[in-house]
Amino acid sequence: MTKDFGLLLERSAKLLEQFNNSLFETWFIALAVGIALCFFGFKIFRFSVFIFGFVIGATIGLGIGDIFYKPWGGIAGSLIMGLLGGYGFSFLIRVAGVLAGIFIGSIVGIYFMGQSVWVIPSAIVSGICALFFMRYFIMASTSCWGAMLAMGGFSRFLHLPLTTYHFVVLAGEVALFIAGLGYQVFLSKKKS
Repeated sequence: MTKDFGLLLERSAKLLEQFNNSLFETWFIALAVGIALCFFGFKIFRFSVFIFGFVIGATIGLGIGDIFYKPWGGIAGSLIMGLLGGYGFSFLIRVAGVLAGIFIGSIVGIYFMGQSVWVIPSAIVSGICALFFMRYFIMASTSCWGAMLAMGGFSRFLHLPLTTYHFVVLAGEVALFIAGLGYQVFLSKKKS
């Protein structure tokens, strides 16, 4: 069973890498959306939830569409599933918060545990915690997602090969994540 799970993770990683490569071809959009999400994700909550749902839906749609008819099936699938994901997440904001918690738990779990089966329970616990601390999970997830988008777009702009400069990009993502999260928390405390 763990072998099947490993294969599933490997396929998902390849699909995500393919999606990232096509997304970062339009580096200026990734950079602008990433900065906006990183620093104003909670403030533009509905928009950021739509973007989060769109990206997840588009990733799924790209994979499904490429199975049937490559490349146009992937493009059509990513647009259709992206719009469905975006509007679905906007409608189900609570679910989006829980998924943001699962997303953060998955990222942290993969970072600390690698491709361990314990990533799943850490993601589920993080999703449950998101129900109680929704505001902060939304801030953290938009900061994280925005930092990854912004640094991906920036590295594509500079033509940095990620295989060589992945530590530099990761350090930039972490710094941008901390700055964006701090700014969002500051803005929310200022309004309270």
